Formats: sequence, C-alpha cells, structure tokens
Amino acid sequence: MFALGLDIGYSNLKLAFGEKGSSPQTLALPAGAGPLELLPQRLNGGVAQDVIQVTVNDQKWVAGVEPERLQGWDRELHLDYPNSHSYRALFYAGLLLTERERIDVLITGLPVNQYFDAERRKTLIERLKGEHAITPKRTVTVESVIVIPQPAGAYMDVVNSQAGEPLLEILQEGRTIVIDPGFFSVDWVALEQGEIRDKSSGTSLKAMSMLLEEINRLIQEDHGACPGVDKLEKAIRAGKRELILLGQSVPFQEYFDQASRKVAANALIPMRRSMREDGVQTDIVLLAGGGAEAYRSAAQEIFPNSHLVVSDDAVLANARGFWHCA
Repeated sequence: MFALGLDIGYSNLKLAFGEKGSSPQTLALPAGAGPLELLPQRLNGGVAQDVIQVTVNDQKWVAGVEPERLQGWDRELHLDYPNSHSYRALFYAGLLLTERERIDVLITGLPVNQYFDAERRKTLIERLKGEHAITPKRTVTVESVIVIPQPAGAYMDVVNSQAGEPLLEILQEGRTIVIDPGFFSVDWVALEQGEIRDKSSGTSLKAMSMLLEEINRLIQEDHGACPGVDKLEKAIRAGKRELILLGQSVPFQEYFDQASRKVAANALIPMRRSMREDGVQTDIVLLAGGGAEAYRSAAQEIFPNSHLVVSDDAVLANARGFWHCA
C-alpha cells in the first residue's frame, strides 16, 4: 500500500510518502503558488527550469516556489484556503512529486476549528479523492482520503519515533497538548490516552505571519527600513539569522526573540483559557510546525510543570505523522 502524508500549509508544502512497512521519503517546499505568467523572466528570456508546473483550471501554474518570486500576487491567508486555486496547485505538486500514478491512501489535516465541522471534512475529502489531471500528460488517482486534526499528525510522529522509550508510555497513558504554530494560525489539540478532548482543542489566528510583521516593525524602528515578511520568512526557512538591508548585514535574532515573547504569549491566551475551563492537567506539551521554536518560551510559561518536547525536524512532523496514520 502506497501512502502519502500531505501537509499543505500557508508557508510550506510538506510530504511524507512511500510503501507501508518502509521508512517514508520526506520533502518540504515553500508554499508559493500562482500563475506561471507571474514568474519573472530569466535574463535570456526563457522560463525558469527549477519550478514545478501544474495545470489549474486549464491554466499553467507554478507551485512550491518562494512567494516573493511571484510578481503582483497576493498569497492566500484566509480560512477558506483549502478551496483556493493555490491550495489545489500545491496539492497537484505534491501528487506529482511522489512519482506515482496511484495513491492508495492520502492523509492530510485541517485546522482544529475546521476539523470539527463535519461538512468541511466531507468537502475536502471529496475534493482530494479521485482522478486528477495534473498536467496535459500526467494523471494521478487518489483511491481514499483521511482527514485528521492538523496537530494530531505531530502526536503520531512522536509516538512512532519513541517506541521503547519512557516517553512513549506517558504519551499513550497521560494527557498531551500538541501545539502547532503555522504561518496563518496556531492550532492545539488535547489528547488523553490517544483520544481528542475537543473542548480543550482550538485555533488562534495570531501565528507566524503576525510574528514576522512584528519583527519587520522592530527592524524598521532601528534601521529606517524593513526587509518585508517574505524575505524574513525565506531567511528563517533557510536557517539564517541575518539578512542584507540597505547594503548592511542585519542580525535579526534579537528581534525574533523580542517579537516571540509578545506575539506567542498572546496567541496562546485562548489555549490557556480552554485548559482551565476543561480542567485538563497536562503531562506533555508537544511543539511542532514551522513556528515551534518561536513558541517554546510561551509554552513553558503556560505549562511550567509539564514535560516540553519539540519535534525533530518540526516542519515535517505533521506530514510524517499523517503517513503513520495510514
């Protein structure tokens, strides 16, 4: 059985795929997607060769590129993202990258507040399942689709990576909060003995996009100009902690830390409230997603007596967990 764990985020496209019983292959690409005509021309007048091209509504699109490469294109930052052309382009790119004509099981996630909407789940399953004409000469068939709460993928990833260790018993028998800070939203899900406590699960829209905007503002205050959210996002994705601004190198770690203390703490206030209302005492706090490190301090402050775990290669944690769910 060939399975694909697909995590289509606002910042990254993440995949984990392969035959069950083997170790999955993983990939992570930027989540930029738009019409091919918006991609800049090369100096020789040709089209860039380092992009994935797909067909969306009979139009050529590129997917998996840095958002800043698309000229005059506004990225999709809204709750109806799964219904957008950008999402479809990234979905097609994910299918294409598996190099398969048939996917037996595709597993993906929805933000927690959307997952609890049964109609949304049904609509997404219907949209992803079936035969997809990705390019004029490439068709991929998805036989079945499973949708789970976004952060639950990270939980499954840790469970499958901690076999035989003491942490595994606590994860399976105790209470775990999984926090998944993405670009557009922060999702959290509470699990007790592997079961979801929906009253202690939810979504906040104060995520990495707001954190990057705050970093932008702080840099502008000190240096007279700002690099822009797309450039900051690209630098963080590449593991850099400085960038060129007005001809000078600007270390932005201090700005990152300062913004994290403000934005992350505010983002987790609704989570703290739901925990109190549900009376949940947490054994393990698991951080995953592209913003895991940015939210570490805030999570430690809210759960000072819980064991804090940050997923290995946190960006890919959900995709790997989705694959294990198959």
